[in-house]
Amino acid sequence: MNLYGILIAKNEGDIIEQTLLSLRQYGGFKKIFFFDNGSTDNTVVIAKKFNDLLASVTIVSQPFSDTLKYQLLYQQSAEYRPGDWLAILDADEFLTESALDKISVAEQAGANCIEYKSAQFYMTEQDDSRNFSPSKPAIEQRQHYLINYGEPHFFKYSPAVRLTEFTVKQKFDWLRSSPEKLLVNHFQFRSAQQIQQRIDIRIANHSASRNWNHVKNSHWQDYLVNSAWLHKFDGEYVYGLPKNINLYKIPNNCAYTATILRWLNANHYLTDDQKAFLTANRLKRFFLKYF
Repeated sequence: MNLYGILIAKNEGDIIEQTLLSLRQYGGFKKIFFFDNGSTDNTVVIAKKFNDLLASVTIVSQPFSDTLKYQLLYQQSAEYRPGDWLAILDADEFLTESALDKISVAEQAGANCIEYKSAQFYMTEQDDSRNFSPSKPAIEQRQHYLINYGEPHFFKYSPAVRLTEFTVKQKFDWLRSSPEKLLVNHFQFRSAQQIQQRIDIRIANHSASRNWNHVKNSHWQDYLVNSAWLHKFDGEYVYGLPKNINLYKIPNNCAYTATILRWLNANHYLTDDQKAFLTANRLKRFFLKYF
């Protein structure tokens, strides 16, 4: 069994080295195929330093979309053999534990995909929004997080099955998830400049990809999250929401969206009081928000 990955990046020069170091440490990959989607920073220069890990560094001009990820995945299909595993990797997500160990668990359970559980690290009022150093561990610069989302990223290869954006998002019956998820650290909010560039790119890309309908706010300040609503990393991960969180009193923010709350509920990370918020009608939510 071999493990292969694809990774698409654009202007991730401030984080990509740390991402690739985590893939080298925890991945056990046979090959990773790296695609740059039009970076204007030093992303490609850094990637080319990892020639032990990356089979290729290729420029791809097609606008990013979830569909593109699967197209690029299957462009490498001559490499794959039945029983191999394939991974779709993100440029700002770090593995925190052995991918091969998780694959072993999946194999024993008869599963053919492995989902992430993502520790999403947010920028808060306590952080220096102007500065993020590529030479300093990201987890020392952005320490506030929630484990609040995940989706399938690793797949057992079968020539008889074609993975697509639709089949994965809809979790077709032939996709059998492993009983153990793979924990990753996700650093999508690093500095004011990086966040604003991320927003601008996604809004501009949406007309072509239709991937970013959930990007509602156009200013980086809208993505700040109150540190009191998050856990602070101290070497151990904490699941669920911070104690005494009252969902009725918290205004809209990117760490507590409806999609995220549903994921937390589906994975049994909410208390009974927090679960009740999901089924409360608008009148009840309004009353408990203000009274």
